[in-house]
Amino acid sequence: MNPNFNRIAAVLVVMAVMVACNIYTFIPIYGSISATLSIPQSEVVMAGTSFIFLYACGLLTFANAADHFGKKKILVWGMLASAVSSGLVGLSADFWSLLITRGVQGFCLGSFAPVAFAYTYDLFSGKHRTLLLAFINSGFLFAGILGQLLSEGITRFSGWSAVFFFFAVVYASLFLIGNQTLPSTNVVSVSPSQQLATIVKLLKRKELLYCYGIVFTLLATFIAYYDSLTRYMSDDPGLLFLTRSVGLIGAGLSLFTGRLMEALGIYKTLFIGVALSLISVGAAFMFAYDHEPFIIILSSILFVSATSLLIPTVITLIGNMSGKGRSQALSLYSFLLLGGTSVAPLVIMHLTYVQSLFLLVGCFLFHAWMGGLLYAGRKRWGTGD
Repeated sequence: MNPNFNRIAAVLVVMAVMVACNIYTFIPIYGSISATLSIPQSEVVMAGTSFIFLYACGLLTFANAADHFGKKKILVWGMLASAVSSGLVGLSADFWSLLITRGVQGFCLGSFAPVAFAYTYDLFSGKHRTLLLAFINSGFLFAGILGQLLSEGITRFSGWSAVFFFFAVVYASLFLIGNQTLPSTNVVSVSPSQQLATIVKLLKRKELLYCYGIVFTLLATFIAYYDSLTRYMSDDPGLLFLTRSVGLIGAGLSLFTGRLMEALGIYKTLFIGVALSLISVGAAFMFAYDHEPFIIILSSILFVSATSLLIPTVITLIGNMSGKGRSQALSLYSFLLLGGTSVAPLVIMHLTYVQSLFLLVGCFLFHAWMGGLLYAGRKRWGTGD
């Protein structure tokens, strides 16, 4: 395999994992931050939501800025900005400083995802492109568990501020490594008015709206699942840690999603993902009444496996449908994915564990409905079987 590909892929995947980790760092440490800053836990949740909302805004902003300044510059300097903002989060002394610095951190980290996808399309083609996109997506899913484990582990030994000082050092290191390793690509300037016109056209297409309907609740369900589980299992931290850790097994399934789509077709893969989601929530219902550790561990593996299938499948659908507007379509995907995620903690904090599970069932039935509408129009939209 091309050594340049290996080097570039390694840097981008590590960036993906470390960036996505920060989406999940607050989940296990709401209580620690609340106690240290002497603020209600609901205000810590609001600070977490500010991160996700401004992260979503950053995704749109930097995806368009990359067309003017170059994708490498946005990726690399975005890491440096993320290093500075992460350090500032660790210095927060009250609610307002936490809210503002966490939001700024989210905005800076928004410089990665859609730019990395477009950068991959610019640099590679064929199997290299498919493989790197699969690795980046796997990294995002891996981070869903790793971010929680790192956050909880570092907080136990050094306090919650050390979590963000750790990420500041990581992002600064990635800035230096990325600046030396990543090649520059051609800059094709597109005016803001052209970009806006493309986005408006994309939002008028029914098939993309069906995809975006799934996208809006996709990562939100991931946050909701683990947020509600963290609160429900707060009296058994050992089992909670094990449940999160073993869930990492499911993230590996995204590496095989491409082969699964080739063998079964894109829609069957989508429906398998939805089915796994419903089965995992069914197991979580059983745990709520039986409290058998094996059941919730199995539920965690199935849940992450389902998300591992759904995310690359939906990205493929959007990429196939959007044609020349792929860059804007993927930036919209990233914005809506995180926009939905920003709402999840605010909703879940008011629900019991069982109520959260009913909400998840509703979301997955919605995914099945949107998938059915996409399948019904597959010939008209040319998205295969």
